[in-house]
Amino acid sequence: MKMWTRRAARYAAVLAVAGGVAIATTTPASAATPNTAVGIQAAGILPLGPLVVSTFPGTSPVILTGVDLPPLLTVGAVGAETGPTTAHAAVAGLSVSLPTLASVTVGAVESSCAYDPSTGDVTGETDVANGTIKLLGIETVLEADPAPNTTVTLPAGLGSLTLNQQTVEADGTLAVNAIAIDLLGLEHIVIARSVCNDAP
Repeated sequence: MKMWTRRAARYAAVLAVAGGVAIATTTPASAATPNTAVGIQAAGILPLGPLVVSTFPGTSPVILTGVDLPPLLTVGAVGAETGPTTAHAAVAGLSVSLPTLASVTVGAVESSCAYDPSTGDVTGETDVANGTIKLLGIETVLEADPAPNTTVTLPAGLGSLTLNQQTVEADGTLAVNAIAIDLLGLEHIVIARSVCNDAP
């Protein structure tokens, strides 16, 4: 069983009953590493967010329903949660569309990362449920457990889509983007971003 299976189930239950915008926060009792989870962010021609941001120390969890960036992106619900050694972001009901050329639909997608104090390692993963990408009318199912930096090239030089995009900074900080979309180098969309520092 994956380390985030139970947490994902909890998010699914929360998101299923959320009828509008719901934000729940708790304040940690003590300071810890600056771990961060971000539901959605976009930069470029159509900027958005970052939306649904959880930090530790700070606020966690944070939940939001109904996010739209017309005509490009629609999201049903977003959740973000962080702890002293972990970060987790989840998005449900995702739709990204470039009419007649390409579209991405995902039932649920999440990223997570964790620092292991016993080994000093920081690890991350991405899970995709009911995800498909359609390129010029041809539909392909997205991997449920994609390897780090799995990339799909979009048609007609439109850009790329990367699943489980992972980058490590010089200080050991790991960033995991469940889905990263680059459109013509003019629009950059990140779905479900988790960042963990390599410190206890």
